[in-house]
Amino acid sequence: MSGSGAGDERARAADDGAEARRGAADDGAEARRVAVDDGAEAPRVEVDRLGKRRRVERFAVGYFKRKAGVGAKPRAGDAVHFLNPEERRTLRRIERNAVLRAAGAGAFAATLGATVSVLARPLLGDEPDDVSWIEYTRYLAVTLLTALPVAIVELSFIYWNAIISVHRLAEAAGVVLFQPDDDSDDDSDEVFAAMLARAALEIPNPPRPMFGINPRREASRWRLLLATVVYKAKVSVSNFLLRKLLVRAFGRAGLRSWIPFIAVPITATWDAFVCRRALREARLRAIGPSAARELVECLLGQVEAPSEALSEALFRAVATAVVRSADFHPNLVELLTALQQRLGECAVEEIDDSGRSLALIGRLAPGERRVAVQMLAVACVFDGRIGKKEWVVLGRAYALLGCATPRAAVLAFQHGLLNGDGLARADLMALTPDLP
Repeated sequence: MSGSGAGDERARAADDGAEARRGAADDGAEARRVAVDDGAEAPRVEVDRLGKRRRVERFAVGYFKRKAGVGAKPRAGDAVHFLNPEERRTLRRIERNAVLRAAGAGAFAATLGATVSVLARPLLGDEPDDVSWIEYTRYLAVTLLTALPVAIVELSFIYWNAIISVHRLAEAAGVVLFQPDDDSDDDSDEVFAAMLARAALEIPNPPRPMFGINPRREASRWRLLLATVVYKAKVSVSNFLLRKLLVRAFGRAGLRSWIPFIAVPITATWDAFVCRRALREARLRAIGPSAARELVECLLGQVEAPSEALSEALFRAVATAVVRSADFHPNLVELLTALQQRLGECAVEEIDDSGRSLALIGRLAPGERRVAVQMLAVACVFDGRIGKKEWVVLGRAYALLGCATPRAAVLAFQHGLLNGDGLARADLMALTPDLP
């Protein structure tokens, strides 16, 4: 919602016993729980969202704990998913500095590696193209003795840079990750902090099923594997292709003395890109719980009393977005949790069958059908990206409303969510603009 709209919504939630994440600092532990209509808190559904945890992730969460209560400045009446101008300026500065540090680290590491490679070139003799395997082994040993420690230091710095930058982003957005001297048994803060840590460290979301939803139900394992290999090998592939291109254009002799330095701008660019991607993902996850609660309230506010069919359709819509993206993004988990706390559990067979989801939407009354399609559109962009498979299923859903997919409105909603423009009913209505 807008700034004032968000404040009104939080005031109403407070009357019902619910607290938003950015309430007063001493209420931060209550931020990810929602009140039911009679004023009593609905129990949070127990779902193992973390699975097996890596050591570096535990280290990041430990750092967040040590910084508990430091720097965060929550403001009453200002929802986390709404970023005011001051917060936006601060976030941009944090992201810019983090990206520059990452690029600098990549450039320094690549320069050092290239320098060693040039200095060790005499080990290859006068004709590097005709080098013996013994000479090449010596050359490789010298370069690797330098490259491996440098790569370890570079990777450690990039991870540390991402971790501290994510914490600063949370502070700037008013997100209280942990309460100082909090002795409660509630582990929701731990889970939320781990989600941000995984964004900083680029740890993929667990592929295992949750809520009866299998994120890999419609995914091709080979395509997923290929995409992972290509992404992980991005720097090496870029270096290889650029070297081949330059050698073809200028000849090997002209490039022999400085071709190792091609890796400098490539490594710096990729490190900057990865850092920016990680911080963008962390910011999206930080606003997820707050945005999920408000979206569910806005959607359900369009109907007086949701029918059982509509409730099931809303759950199935989120499940469809999960299987279409083949990824159980934390924001989609928050959306499902908000639905469960508002509507109760949804125990249906094959909840992740997109065909059944569309068939159910088609059987709803016109008003409820509109809400279900809005939920599907929201869920498809709630992880910050939308691909071909999501557009296809959206096209089928909008066909049930008798209209074309409003791509501009869907992308505008996604852009507003990522930029912290807030949420309002008008934003949801724009997703179905041709209907009364």
